[in-house]
Amino acid sequence: MKTSVIFFCTILLSLHLHGQVVRLELLSQKQWTYLYVQCTDSFHIQCDTINLHIPSKHTVVFMLNGKNIQVKTDPYKTIQTAKASFSSLKNDALFALMQNSKSFVFKYEGEFSIQPKDQKIQVINSLPLEEYVAGVVEAEGGANKPLEYYKVQSILSRTYALRNQDRHTESDVCDGTHCQVYHGISKKDIDIFTAVKQTEKLVIVDSTANLITAFFHSNCGGQTLSAQDVWKANLSYCVGKKDPYCLSMSNSTWEKHIPANDWRTYLKTKNIAVSDSEECIAGSMNCSANKRPLYYLHNNTSLATKDMRTDLKLKSAYFHIEELDNEIILHGRGFGHGVGLCQEGAMNMAKKGKTAEEIIHFYYSSVHIVLFDKQWLFKENLPVTP
Repeated sequence: MKTSVIFFCTILLSLHLHGQVVRLELLSQKQWTYLYVQCTDSFHIQCDTINLHIPSKHTVVFMLNGKNIQVKTDPYKTIQTAKASFSSLKNDALFALMQNSKSFVFKYEGEFSIQPKDQKIQVINSLPLEEYVAGVVEAEGGANKPLEYYKVQSILSRTYALRNQDRHTESDVCDGTHCQVYHGISKKDIDIFTAVKQTEKLVIVDSTANLITAFFHSNCGGQTLSAQDVWKANLSYCVGKKDPYCLSMSNSTWEKHIPANDWRTYLKTKNIAVSDSEECIAGSMNCSANKRPLYYLHNNTSLATKDMRTDLKLKSAYFHIEELDNEIILHGRGFGHGVGLCQEGAMNMAKKGKTAEEIIHFYYSSVHIVLFDKQWLFKENLPVTP
């Protein structure tokens, strides 16, 4: 059913001078103990009660020193502080955060705070929501994709960010796959900026006006999964369905070859009884109602395919097993967890002329695309439950 765009949603976020703000942990998958910083314009560093003015293109080094941060602004001046923050008065100033002083790439903007955490430097970047969304769209979707796909990814990424406020202790989200991938501000494709602007403030809500958990993945292999199958989460908008649009895409199929002896060793580590002399070790698969395997079965013992995906570093948990010439061959389909929107399927739908709205309603059931700052108008139109 086609759903018109309805106004939505009061979101309790920090307010920035220019609108909504996302607190993003940068370098979240790094273990850096020192950091080189440059800016395209002059900027200020706040170290406790000391305020430092740094000229354009001047290098500052932040170094971990136990429970403190050392800030080195030139060869002869070093300040020790428990926490530091820096920003530029110019809204279009770009920062480079590097592990060496030789190859600066300017790609971050906004305000930054630095502090020690878990024996590394933690960097929190506060930036406008829509700038963050554009960066996520580029990192997650890549360049040269259809405009309607970029619009879909913009709405999903914005929904995810607002739905996951304070997911981390010091930040809303991180820049890794734990949340949404972010490599800095978007700069490669003008269509990304167009898509973000055309979908500004739009998010996805379920039938009760709550933001959905906007799951997405690279390729479902022709069959999405329900959230219940993967995480035991009963989400009415994430149900498994056939997806013909991703079958011809680059991540639709894969293979992995494993020597039979290595396969036996793996099964033993998972407490599955198998002898060295046992001839047939391929086992069998227990599938969901949607015909996607959820469990591997062998000698009356089962093993979740999602755990096998992690253990064996597989592209997906969607595969069948063939035993051939003393080798186990995993014939796989798709890339990712398989829940929610299939990115390559969405790209193909956009190429075939489907709108962003049609794509979203194909992958999510009984949802609405709304503006996040007018929730009361949407809720007033919800049917009253007797």
